[in-house]
Amino acid sequence: MGADFAVCTVNDFQDYPAVEFADGLFYVFWIDRRYYFIDESFAIFGARITPDGQVIDPDGKEIFCDSTADCVDVAYGVADLFVVSRNRC
Repeated sequence: MGADFAVCTVNDFQDYPAVEFADGLFYVFWIDRRYYFIDESFAIFGARITPDGQVIDPDGKEIFCDSTADCVDVAYGVADLFVVSRNRC
């Protein structure tokens, strides 16, 4: 194991990470609250990371944004990643 490194350094709340290894990369997804003070939205962000720890998508890419995103999970099939989120209603 190497040293710890940041995947996302955006201010505010990032939590509930889910990680999957597929096609030679780690895929990390999390719940992100960077938009919360604008419109009270939570979002799902994701980033790709190489096995040696290089973050390809610093601070992630937005996958989904809604006021209902809470917790996240990911699964990998033959050729696709499937990301789900729980509705916190």
